[in-house]
Amino acid sequence: MRVSVTLLAACSSAATAVRLADVLAPDNEGGPRSLKFRGHRKGRSLRFDIESDGVSSLATALAVLNDVALFQEVSLLSLGSKPEG
Repeated sequence: MRVSVTLLAACSSAATAVRLADVLAPDNEGGPRSLKFRGHRKGRSLRFDIESDGVSSLATALAVLNDVALFQEVSLLSLGSKPEG
């Protein structure tokens, strides 16, 4: 069974999207051979297409979402704001 997940993120600005894309860039070369991960930025939007056999794509999507949440929290803290939640 192939599992595909698409994540879309709309940032507040193109500059924020560039910073988020840099943060989410793969930092290792390992991973399951069946996992396909493609990221694309257009303006202030990011799109991630994740596909794999089994649940690897779901685990990868959850990791990306956690990284996006951490990026948002750090960004808000650097502006002197407290994150909601």
